[in-house]
Amino acid sequence: MIPFTTTAKQKVKVYIVAAAMNQAGLSAVFIEKAVSVAIEYEGMFDLMELWLEESDPSDRQGIEADIQDVVDEREEAPPEPLKKPYVRFDDLDKIAKDVKKFKNALRKTVDRWGGISKLAAETGIPQPSLSRFFNSAAMPRRATLYRIAGALKLPERELLSDWVA
Repeated sequence: MIPFTTTAKQKVKVYIVAAAMNQAGLSAVFIEKAVSVAIEYEGMFDLMELWLEESDPSDRQGIEADIQDVVDEREEAPPEPLKKPYVRFDDLDKIAKDVKKFKNALRKTVDRWGGISKLAAETGIPQPSLSRFFNSAAMPRRATLYRIAGALKLPERELLSDWVA
């Protein structure tokens, strides 16, 4: 993320958006994390402004999912660049199938536990973000898995594997 220095006026705007998010019923944890990132990252500042200007509820939910993605990226960012393992192009289809199989099994566990709505309430992850998480073959983020594991009271070893980014 590119460093961003907010002005006093921009900080006030972030707090105004935070108050509106609170009025809209978003979780305090979600709002606090969004605010802390927005103070340092212009992309998040822009997303929060966009959220405030949007009146369509489904579009707002999409923006909330984008905000959650930025928060998750920020939480997962290592203090310095890491050397990632090399993944061969020929292996991507198999990995995607493994990811979907894992997410489908996790979704069944979530459904038995109480469902996506309850998971959203327990983790502070907006429901659209969780839906996107479960419906894609994208590599799950560790921060997301840790939050889900915490809510479901699952041990880490049940959620993490070699391909978890």
